[in-house]
Amino acid sequence: MKILLTNDDGYDAPGINVLRERLLDDNHQVYVMAPATNQSGTSQSIHIGGSMKVQMLDENFYSCAGSPADCVMTAIHGKVFDRPDMVLSGINRGPNLGLDILYSGTCGAARQAVLMGIPSAALSVMWADDEIFGSESDGEYEAMADFAAKNLDVLKSLARVANGNLMPKERCVFPNVNGMAQSGRYKGGKFAGVSFREYIGDKVVLNELESGLYERVFSGGKVNSAAREYSDYDACVQGYAAVTRLYAEPTAAPTLDGIEFKV
Repeated sequence: MKILLTNDDGYDAPGINVLRERLLDDNHQVYVMAPATNQSGTSQSIHIGGSMKVQMLDENFYSCAGSPADCVMTAIHGKVFDRPDMVLSGINRGPNLGLDILYSGTCGAARQAVLMGIPSAALSVMWADDEIFGSESDGEYEAMADFAAKNLDVLKSLARVANGNLMPKERCVFPNVNGMAQSGRYKGGKFAGVSFREYIGDKVVLNELESGLYERVFSGGKVNSAAREYSDYDACVQGYAAVTRLYAEPTAAPTLDGIEFKV
């Protein structure tokens, strides 16, 4: 299979390189187009005006000075590689559970791919006690890399992609996969709902540099996870790879009968 890898942690992050090596072991044709710098939290943003640098670092391995979605667009529209059969985004350093999917550049790249007609999946790992970052040894990504490699066909089948400019018969969908950061294997894969993530203690401080000019400093706090039903978070802490299918197209709320607008 021809597989395009990207992420939002940057081309030199352990997660994407562990995944690359695992897929190469299975004799897949693996391409990499990943951000030149960390792009966490960029969602599906793209750069419209101006230029950006794209650099060849190794055979079939490039960095792009843009967002994860930019990387997908550059690889596909720029015809840097053969058109891939699938796009894998990750393995992300930190979970993309619940409301994280709104901010995640990892999910943004996977979303961009299915909207361009290519099946995709987003892959992320979390640490114990829901810490954002762990020890980050290469071994921490092995379980997710192994799960993705063994289940490529399944993950591909879970995606629903766009067909050019035609309205697809089905909604565009991609699987979002999360698991604990660990070596060894997961208990298996488990479909799960999206949890609600409450970000507690996030702080923004404005330090005045001079009159009217400030430096913004953000620091993250703790995260609480809750769900209306069995959730992605629950599956992860129980030792499974949590698989959640996400709409790539925004889903409108239902219309409400009886509401009249003034004219």
